[in-house]
Amino acid sequence: MTEPSRITIANSSSIIGFQKSGGGDWPVWDRYLTIENKRAYHIGNVCGTCAFFFVRLEGANRSISAAGIAEQLNTGTDITDPTFTSILSQILPTGAYYVNFPTVLPRLIAPGDPDDYFAQEQVALWGIDPLPHNPHITYYRSHSLALGEHRQLFEFVIPMFPLTCLGQERLIHYEDEIAHGGQPTAFTLSILDIKQPAVWNGDPKITEHWCLAHYLLDGHHKMYAAAQQNAPLNLVSFLAIDESLAFEEEIKSALAALTSQLAP
Repeated sequence: MTEPSRITIANSSSIIGFQKSGGGDWPVWDRYLTIENKRAYHIGNVCGTCAFFFVRLEGANRSISAAGIAEQLNTGTDITDPTFTSILSQILPTGAYYVNFPTVLPRLIAPGDPDDYFAQEQVALWGIDPLPHNPHITYYRSHSLALGEHRQLFEFVIPMFPLTCLGQERLIHYEDEIAHGGQPTAFTLSILDIKQPAVWNGDPKITEHWCLAHYLLDGHHKMYAAAQQNAPLNLVSFLAIDESLAFEEEIKSALAALTSQLAP
């Protein structure tokens, strides 16, 4: 597994952006991912003791890609080449990022499923107040890693449009490719939020959730096909440092844990 590298994107003209708004007495509270200035996802708030969440909004209705990357993404070749990552970076908003190349093991999760994070692990720590969170979209879960005493990393892949928008012919193509040993690559904009409630009941084993959210910009058919085949899928992930609810050293620690634990 390739080590993460830090890059800075300046003066971007990307259609993707981040937006913040106030709430109550807080001048900055809610955080959003936008596409063409429309809110695509509510990606949480700035409160470290509030629960992690994401909510699909009306602006989440398309993939984001760029000319010149389709072949590399489809074949999974040369994805670590600096020229290739430079092309990908032009799709992203201005900011500092860690570029990393994880492999996910996607499991498709519908709200309320037995493996739904918001109905299980989150409720176990934060309780039901008043009901488990509904992200308004089917999403994917991947790795869950222990990060030491009382800390757990939870990994999510979040699509930019629902499953009903997927094309059957492309799904069949990728399912066949993966079934015959192929491992294509998807492209994500990622964020790490570290959350811990101020108080909790009893003495839970895990009290701090490190939630790594990969927002899927390109590769929706590949991700679904991999989940259907119970197969791994490569990612090119740009983790936004300033938009994460974590210090940079914590981001580096989380990526290092994934790199070391998942290395062959």
